[in-house]
Parts: sequence; structure tokens; C-alpha cells
Amino acid sequence: MKSVLFDVDGVFLSEERCFDVSALTVYELLMDQSYLGLKPDIDLSLLENEDIDRIRADIFVNDDVLKKLKSLGLNSNWDMLYIVFSLHYIQILKALPSDEVEKILQSQQINGEQLQHIGQLIKSNYQIDYQLPLKFLEHVQSGKSNIFSRLQEYARNELNTNDVSYFDFKSPLWHLTQSIYQEWYLGSTLFKEVEGHAPYKQNKSGFIHQEILLRHIKEIQDLLNDLKASGYQIAIATGRPRTETLVPFQTLNLLSYFDEKHIVTASEVLKAETMFAEYKPLGKPNPFSYIATLSGNKKDEYFKYITHQNNIVKKEEVFIVGDSLADLLSAKKIGATFIGTLTGLKGEQAKTELENNDADYIVNHVGNIRDILL
Repeated sequence: MKSVLFDVDGVFLSEERCFDVSALTVYELLMDQSYLGLKPDIDLSLLENEDIDRIRADIFVNDDVLKKLKSLGLNSNWDMLYIVFSLHYIQILKALPSDEVEKILQSQQINGEQLQHIGQLIKSNYQIDYQLPLKFLEHVQSGKSNIFSRLQEYARNELNTNDVSYFDFKSPLWHLTQSIYQEWYLGSTLFKEVEGHAPYKQNKSGFIHQEILLRHIKEIQDLLNDLKASGYQIAIATGRPRTETLVPFQTLNLLSYFDEKHIVTASEVLKAETMFAEYKPLGKPNPFSYIATLSGNKKDEYFKYITHQNNIVKKEEVFIVGDSLADLLSAKKIGATFIGTLTGLKGEQAKTELENNDADYIVNHVGNIRDILL
């Protein structure tokens, strides 16, 4: 059976709200009095759209930071915001006495109170260099592992220390930043239901019901119906967590088109990384999620999905539809045909990058794949 494996962001849904949430997370950690409290000049409980636009423009330098991270193959909003926050945080720690820094780095826990304490030790006129992530990324090779390795090297050099496990992938610091993103996206009420513990703040309404479709709903529904009628298996492999995938798809009347065994998300990637920690990271551009969704997401076969990846499908039978280099690299690894959409963060600018990396097809939007597949 032929299969079409879809990414979500930049294919079906706009990434705009996810990027807004990423920026709000970094801003809150840096500026809000509940955390570092460096310069709380925007009341996060009274946000207007222009406030969000301003925060995002500052944090991600008019999205140049996001575009660069995407070009380097980093596809997870959790990871992107973590890299950006960690770079600023390292500079903040650098301003502290060395004995204080060592004490912080040796801690196995991180929470709001600890960040408040650090913020209180920093002079009130501390200035954030928003260009810092762009300067850092100039010297990083593509690939998620390379980015995280470079972050640790940066921390080691800037803080003059050998133990930088504090900044590990999936460290307590990573989990804190991820949780605050979840709180912004899900809202305080749904956060407790999904994450299993109380939110840090009670006043967040959430962005999960504000998702934006990239094409008209009828066009997408007709496309999915026609693919299934033509004998294609359709599936999803996304960097979103499971709830952030299922709830918007249910709200938009798209969930019923997919068998949930063939929807693999960041939640399943996290499970696999917990089961086989020595193989992490398993997020894109690692093709684990695409292999898992193609195979029906059988947990007892996760090890096979991780260790058996090279050229495992017939190119004429498996099609991956995505907007990013990470999706393209996943397709190339397993031997699938890649169809790139120009509706992601970079828009038309992504075309050159996808061409330079030998995308099989490039289309303006997901609706155009019917010209290739039907």
C-alpha cells in the first residue's frame, strides 16, 4: 500500500501561534517577576496582539533566529526556545560570582524561586543582547546533536567550568522551559489535565483553540478523502505533543480522517527517548516518528524504529509531506519521496534550501500534492 506521511506545522496548520508561545515562554522566564524578573515592562496577564508581536520580534530578532534554527534542522519549538533561553541565561550566570555559578550548576533542581534568587543577584540595569543567538548560530553545524553539543561547549567556555550537565538535552532546565511553553499553549486549566500537576500560574487562557489552517477546510477534507479513496494510507508525524495535535484536529473536523495509531507526535518521541535514552535525540531530523507512524506506532517495536532506518522503504510507495529541512532529511534517511511545502516559517524563501538538499518535489501548498499523487 502506498502511504502519505504528513507533518502538521507548515503543512496543515500555521506555525504562528506556536512561535508566539515560544517567544512568550522565553520572555516570561527572562523578564517576569515570577522568574528572573530582569525587566518586566509588559504585563503578561493583559496581553494584546501588539504586545505579542513586539515580544516575538525582540526574542527571535524578527524571526531570523527561528529561520536559522530551522535551517540547521532543529524542528521542535521546545528545543528552539530552550536554546535561545539557555544562551541568555548563560550570560546572566556569567555576571555572577564564580562560587555562586558553581553552586547553581551543581544543583539538580530548577524552579521559579531559584530563578528569582538569581535575578535578584543581577544588577537591575542588566541588558539582554537579543542578537546573541544569531551570533552563536553562525558557528554551529547543522543537526540537533551538533546544536546541543555546541551549547554545552559555549556554557563550558563562558562559565569556565567543566560540568555543564545543567544544560543537557532533557535536563531539569529543559523540562522547566518545556512546561512553561505547555502552560502558555494549553492554558492553565488544560495544563493540569494534560501534564498531571498544577500550573505555575492560573491566569493563562491558552492558544490551543486559536490555531490557523493554511488552506480552506473543505480543500483539505477533499484532499484527504481523495487520497484514501485512491488507496493511500495517510498518517501524521509531528513535533507537536499528542494533545496539541489531537485537540486542534478535532476542533477543525480533521481528526476522523486519520487512524490514531498512525498519528505519532512529540509525546511518543519522549516515550522512546525514555525507553532508549542512549539513542536520544529522536526528534526530527531523526526519522523515528515517520517510521513509527508508517508502522502503526507499536511500542514493542520502538527499538527497531530507532536502529533500523536506512533506506527501509520503496521511494515510489512512501511520500513525506513537510515544510522543513528536518522533514526532508528524515525522508532521505528512510528512502522516501519528499514533497516540500512553501507554507512554513520561511515561505517562498524555503525553496532554495529545499532545492539545494535535493527535494523531490516542491509545491506552493499542501493542496498541490494532488497533482503529484492523484
